[in-house]
Amino acid sequence: MLTLVRWVAKSALLVLLFCTGAMLIDPATFISLDTANSFAELTYGDVNQENFDDLWVLTWIACSMLFSLAGYFLIIRIARKMRR
Repeated sequence: MLTLVRWVAKSALLVLLFCTGAMLIDPATFISLDTANSFAELTYGDVNQENFDDLWVLTWIACSMLFSLAGYFLIIRIARKMRR
């Protein structure tokens, strides 16, 4: 039972950190409109409203995941040191 509680707590921590990273990170601040258009043209061959913000979404999710994983491992490491 304790293992299940720890697994649920760790999973909730990871989801919470991912959502926090998604709120804090705004890829529009470091990706220009020209870069997004170039990515859409490279990927799809043309630029239209449907594929315009694909680079922003991919970057947003990747950065949020990196933020959450770094925070997760940092918190777990600190918790292990405090338990000893």
